[in-house]
Amino acid sequence: MTRTDLAPGVTRIRLTPADGDPFVPVSFRDHTGIYLTQTGCVFTPRPVFRLCGESGGGEVKQTANGEVVSFDAGECRPAGESCSVILRFSFPGSPVLTGLGAHEDGVFDYARESELLYEHNMKIPIPFLLSSSGWGLLIEAGCAMKYHGDGSSFSFELDAARVVSYLVIRGSDCADVLRKLSCLAGKPAMLPKWAFGYIQSKERYHSAEELLSVSREFRRRNLGLDCIVLDWMSWQDGCWGDKTPDPVRFPDIRNLTEELHRMHIHLMVSVWPNAAKGRDCDEFAASGQFLPASRIYDAFSSEARELYWQQCRRHWMDGGTDALWCDSCEPITDPDWCGEEKRDPETRYRLITEDSSLRMDPEEMNFYASRHLQGLREHWLKDIPHKRPLFLSRSGSLDAGSLGAILWSGDISARWDVLEKQVVEAVRVSCSGIPWWTLDIGAFFVGRKDPWFWRGDYPDGVSDPGYRELYIRWFQFGAMLPVFRSHGTDTPREPWAFGTEDSKEYHCLRETIALRYSLLPYLYSAAAQCCRTGVPMIRAMLTAFGSDQRLWPLADQYMLGDSILVKPVTRPLADGGSETAVTLPEGGWYDLFTRAYYAAGNTLKLDTPLNRFPVFVRAGSILPWASGVCSTADLPFPAEELLVFSGTDGDFILYDDSGDGMDYLQGAFLRIPMHWDEKRRILSLDQAEGTLPVDAVFRITLICPDGQTELKNIKYTGVPLKIAF
Repeated sequence: MTRTDLAPGVTRIRLTPADGDPFVPVSFRDHTGIYLTQTGCVFTPRPVFRLCGESGGGEVKQTANGEVVSFDAGECRPAGESCSVILRFSFPGSPVLTGLGAHEDGVFDYARESELLYEHNMKIPIPFLLSSSGWGLLIEAGCAMKYHGDGSSFSFELDAARVVSYLVIRGSDCADVLRKLSCLAGKPAMLPKWAFGYIQSKERYHSAEELLSVSREFRRRNLGLDCIVLDWMSWQDGCWGDKTPDPVRFPDIRNLTEELHRMHIHLMVSVWPNAAKGRDCDEFAASGQFLPASRIYDAFSSEARELYWQQCRRHWMDGGTDALWCDSCEPITDPDWCGEEKRDPETRYRLITEDSSLRMDPEEMNFYASRHLQGLREHWLKDIPHKRPLFLSRSGSLDAGSLGAILWSGDISARWDVLEKQVVEAVRVSCSGIPWWTLDIGAFFVGRKDPWFWRGDYPDGVSDPGYRELYIRWFQFGAMLPVFRSHGTDTPREPWAFGTEDSKEYHCLRETIALRYSLLPYLYSAAAQCCRTGVPMIRAMLTAFGSDQRLWPLADQYMLGDSILVKPVTRPLADGGSETAVTLPEGGWYDLFTRAYYAAGNTLKLDTPLNRFPVFVRAGSILPWASGVCSTADLPFPAEELLVFSGTDGDFILYDDSGDGMDYLQGAFLRIPMHWDEKRRILSLDQAEGTLPVDAVFRITLICPDGQTELKNIKYTGVPLKIAF
């Protein structure tokens, strides 16, 4: 066993099979005593086999993941040896244990729960455990794993590893642990500003003309929109996964992107790791860059990653596309993603890991998506340096944020219980160290069909008032995530599909989009803070308020940045959704919509009609605001209004930059530190930081607990300024 202190509060333990018999316990302690102990380690040798069939031939089959080339099992040959490994740990007290990535079941506290960590649709395996006691544990391995907790101890069972290392991170609180984790995994990369606007997607837009028509309708209606997404089938019929556009439906990619850009709308295009037929398939086959007995490209090969990028560039990126949607990048899911009945968890795990390990190194199989994204970012930065890399990915690893990847929760179903679980998933994903996360607003599957995963409750889609209500609540939740994106199948997703302009449903959607755009100066500043500190924008209560133990178990509400508390509504109006309970931490809080002031420390019940959901602003907050904006291109630099919510002292750093490109890394940004002094009633704007000049006029609104407001207009040129009220 090798023990190395990498940094203050960060220790790496490295284990080999020789360390398992007999095993000497490893304890971790600080001034409070022992907070974690490794109690066991067992290495068991296991063989590794690999399919040796060629990638030529095969039978094209229609699956839930599209047209997939299926091969006979072929011959399996020995491919060396590895070990299965069991690591056991114990801990004192009764902390909340959370993290472990994204899964389906909405579990927040894993102290007495189990989880299976492997790449799959609706699963993002992150082998990082965060304790409310202020420590974290990261298993440094890329294999599939099983986790089990029993209340006072837990174990990780690794499927394949010849050598094991793990990191123990000790912090002053959970936020400090996440800061240190980010330093190890890589600080988040700043996304382009437009990625924080509204993203319109569905399965699917069929042509360039349809993309343009929908975009023009958003602009005609003055609805906020920054990106429209082209889902699968951009290729010619029968050429699943080929990155050559169908010349009939997409005759001129450059013309398409230029017309969208004139409307300040960006294009995201779906690309897949598998290719059933076509030019891309032929190129991978000729160069031997498919995984064995498959038409899935080998993302573990640098040559294959280079070829994949050149295929992306050939038409889409060189044609002006702004982002790549890396769909199905947990590429082997078909053994489980089929059938009428959902299998038990162990069977699902076995089916995927066995099939994957015959084509990939089992010690690395959970890193497929990570290698895929690494290759894309590396080549993007080299070939398109004037654009920030942006990827939407259904899976990834702890480095996803540093690669500019937004992860999402996969193909979920339209039900109220799923919405409720997705709130927990959002909170837990942030505790796993993932900064950029989103979901399919309204769920991917809306109706109900034969496969076990197609389990929505609304076969009539937008024609069903019940689905319209569910969608609006999902839309409100999505607007308060780092990335705001609608997507799914079975029914339309454009706002006007949910009602006429004078309908309550349309009004709710319109107002939610408007709220998102009003908050963008705050959200962009919060994103910059995330990139600077490594603490995700979404903050669990145990992350934001680590000293208040009564808040630790709460996972149905969260902080968005330092200032905003969100409690999504997850029940229909007819079943209690007209009233929603919110637990307010210490300090005063304001209802963002009514600006009513509430004292802290209590659980209150708030009326939540369809057009309202609980959003609170912490007293002492300085909230930058914009009004009447339908595109990030129209946002004032750096903000139009500053809302000061009085009640206690507060600080904020307003951030802005050009919104794209990499110059911000060399100082081409604007940062304005601000402070509200409650006793003196003075707002201070300090010296501007960064190289971008500023000559701004701010409207400042002071909001007081008694409901009184004061307004001032000031000019700020980057030199220190104090505004007295």
